Amino acid sequence: MRNPKILVLDRGEELATQLQSLVDDFRPVPEVVSCTRMGAVAEVLENDGPFDVLVAGPSLGTRSGLSRLSLIHEDQPAMSLVLAFSRRPDASLRDIVRTGAVDLLQLPIEDKELVDAVERASVLSRVADEAAAAQVALAAAPLVTADGSVPNQPARTYTISSATGGCGKTFFATNLAYFLVRYTGKRACIVDLDLQFGEVSTAMRLRPKFTIFDALQREDTDEDDLRSHIEEYTVQHETGVWVLAAPREPAEADRIQPPDVTRILEAVRKQFDYVIVDTPPQLNEATLAAFDLSDVLYVMATLDLPSVRNMSVFLSTLERLKVSADNVKLILNKAESDVGIDIDQVTRLFPQGFESVLPYAKEVSRSINLGMPVMAASPQAEISRLMASGMKPLLPLEQQSKMAEATTPPKKSLFRRRR
Repeated sequence: MRNPKILVLDRGEELATQLQSLVDDFRPVPEVVSCTRMGAVAEVLENDGPFDVLVAGPSLGTRSGLSRLSLIHEDQPAMSLVLAFSRRPDASLRDIVRTGAVDLLQLPIEDKELVDAVERASVLSRVADEAAAAQVALAAAPLVTADGSVPNQPARTYTISSATGGCGKTFFATNLAYFLVRYTGKRACIVDLDLQFGEVSTAMRLRPKFTIFDALQREDTDEDDLRSHIEEYTVQHETGVWVLAAPREPAEADRIQPPDVTRILEAVRKQFDYVIVDTPPQLNEATLAAFDLSDVLYVMATLDLPSVRNMSVFLSTLERLKVSADNVKLILNKAESDVGIDIDQVTRLFPQGFESVLPYAKEVSRSINLGMPVMAASPQAEISRLMASGMKPLLPLEQQSKMAEATTPPKKSLFRRRR
């Protein structure tokens, strides 16, 4: 019989470190795996599993976190779940029950109590009946669609955020989606998570029939059903980019809760190769739900004191929330000279550096009026070239080489015909 495997899911390392220090107190000795990125948990479960016990730490103690755990429980019903929170979750009892947790621990916790709880959960996992074991095997096997094909892994997810409005999040999101479609040939979908005042549809001159709100009104609440039908609620732009629009009315937005955001993003990630999430200029549970599922988080600012200061506060808040800095990329937009702030001064304030410094460009306004990403409307403009350079590392190496060939200007012939 193999030794038990325990997965610790939390943005911080403290809980995993405590468990790893106690492995010799278990019989048999378990293997402890730590996952600090919520967006990577599906990959960890697939590549490093199966796991006997999942210990969910304090950062999962939100409604969106519990919703995420409920989805994991549906996919891995034989894996025991232990909740280890520092305070009572800000959620209803129903939300907690839906996670399928077998124990709820209060942190900080004594070593012996933690060992006992995890061992009980491990025993429950081992004595699961054959039906549960069959469900685990089914969950671990690749799903096959009706046409015999194997669906893609969850999409790479890029979230665009800022601490202040007017930083160009929607502008950057639409261009990033276009860039990925243009140079990979794969499917990209923008999810407009600015639920009250989303502008993606307006910026791309789209008239969507449905919105995120409509998708959540489906009578069938089964997660697989939502995933298989989510594309019906999107609209495609002429560049090939798909959009899941924000609600039409602010009143509809108020009815969308953080667990709903998690459900929507999970569904979209199953149907597309890339997901770009455009968020409002604020930190709330809905945006944090998107952060949890993101592979890369872009944080944007403009070249003015309030925006720069708020970016610093925003990054400090992300650090306190234990959002990994390795996945955060900074963008400075609308950079101009002679505005009272020197670009070099701003860049020195952020030692991690800026992925791109984008100039103020009239081509952007023109492209928005055309309903096109500026990279499509004015590919030779300076701002388009700078964005392409910053986004190039997102491409697979083969596509990076093709992009270099496509953007290299042809050499002038010595024998060019004279006019």
